[in-house]
Amino acid sequence: MKPTQLIFRSSLAVFLWASGCKARVYNSNDASTASISDNGITGEALWNATQGTVFRENYIHQISVKLNAASWALLHDDEKNHGCQKFPDTKWVHVREFGFNGTVIQDAAIKVKGNTSRCIPRLQFSVKLNKSSNVFTTQGFGNWWERNYDDTTKARIKQQNIAGLTEFSLRRSFNDSSSGGMNRDSDQGILAREALATWAMSQTENIARTTIRGASVYRNNYAVVEFQLCNNDADNACNNRLSRMYLVAESLDSKFFKMRFDDPNPTAFSMSLGGALKLDAQKRHTFNDNYLEPLFIDGNDYDSTNPAMHAQAAAMFDGPNGLVTRIQAANSLADVRAIIDLDNFIDYAVGATTTGHWDSAYGNFNNDVLYFHKASNKWKIITWDMDNTFGYNSPGNPKRDYKYSDPQGRRAIFDKIFSIPEVEALFKNRLNVYLDAMANADGSGPLRDKLSQIISQYIAPINNNYGLVPDEKQNLARSQEEYDYIRDRFYALKQQIK
Repeated sequence: MKPTQLIFRSSLAVFLWASGCKARVYNSNDASTASISDNGITGEALWNATQGTVFRENYIHQISVKLNAASWALLHDDEKNHGCQKFPDTKWVHVREFGFNGTVIQDAAIKVKGNTSRCIPRLQFSVKLNKSSNVFTTQGFGNWWERNYDDTTKARIKQQNIAGLTEFSLRRSFNDSSSGGMNRDSDQGILAREALATWAMSQTENIARTTIRGASVYRNNYAVVEFQLCNNDADNACNNRLSRMYLVAESLDSKFFKMRFDDPNPTAFSMSLGGALKLDAQKRHTFNDNYLEPLFIDGNDYDSTNPAMHAQAAAMFDGPNGLVTRIQAANSLADVRAIIDLDNFIDYAVGATTTGHWDSAYGNFNNDVLYFHKASNKWKIITWDMDNTFGYNSPGNPKRDYKYSDPQGRRAIFDKIFSIPEVEALFKNRLNVYLDAMANADGSGPLRDKLSQIISQYIAPINNNYGLVPDEKQNLARSQEEYDYIRDRFYALKQQIK
């Protein structure tokens, strides 16, 4: 089945088959991308709503982002003026209209996302549909000014969502793109690595189940995004337009944990800046909220200026009952199972080592999210930011050790647990089962087939059928690097775990 291409047409969404078959027309009011109430909605209902729409397979979403041309220019200037590094005062920028497959939402907001790649030619964005304060805009050559909403408008904005989702991201990696022009991307991929890697990670749940529904990795789907840039703060002067290919990616917000674990009040920490869960030379660990940034503590937003909240977060890692303290003292399989969801961590390690997810908790003290599951009193790991995979950059070398062992043993969790023979044996067994399920000896099999499907059902149709200018199209020949990686990595792993 080829993906459906979604075309805007006022209140109708027109389904046009990529193969050129007759379009199927339906009323967009019948589509479950419509806003749904968050009051009392269960994790299962929210999962079903999003899985059947935003993350439904075989669809290419069409998105429009209408904003002031001056805002577009200033947000780019802000990134350059801050040396292409994340800075605390990054503005949420007013979006006049956010269109999603025929559904139009007014007064949304976008913000540039990322850490060290914020001046790439084609920026990535966080999107919020319900942000009613601290949203900024500008006109002409002026500075930012806050967009103030009246009470009625605020109430309307706070209810805005798409199939229950109030936030998500528009992702496209410089590392995995062959878009050209004066400002070229890396020319080392075709925007397939992240989609393939997250799918491969999700398949580890077939080896050992660790969630109530879904997998411990973010979902994503392909989209064509048209930025409509408006002159003079006017909706009828937005003829400066550009279209790009993106992935619509799930955010690791509170709803992510509600859908996977039925947990409405999660405690989770984002790993970042290459220092998360990294032991020092004396094998000690000291909590730092720059490296382990709390996303939520008991469902509440983290306040770094609150000493009590900081102490609570630090104790969860370095206190007497903290994660690092207990893991470093573990000596057996039973000890480890009492602290972490070992099936979850092994699923993660299987997926990370197979896909070459090196810029991660597994390989680089970076990215990914640690989640404390209160119902079991154990820690889990959630996979995030899988663009540097399938051979991109030398740390993802296909011949790398299957354990990604750190020479100094500084990984507070993985180096420790893999030093326990029973844990390593369990990992090798699970890895072997996964490899057998995903590929044959020559590299053929489900993983290569999935890459071919991504190219034929998403990337090639977007290249050919959406009016992208030549510089925005992907060079499909670059996919050979990923096919080669799959073959070489599977062979190397099989040899290592004999």
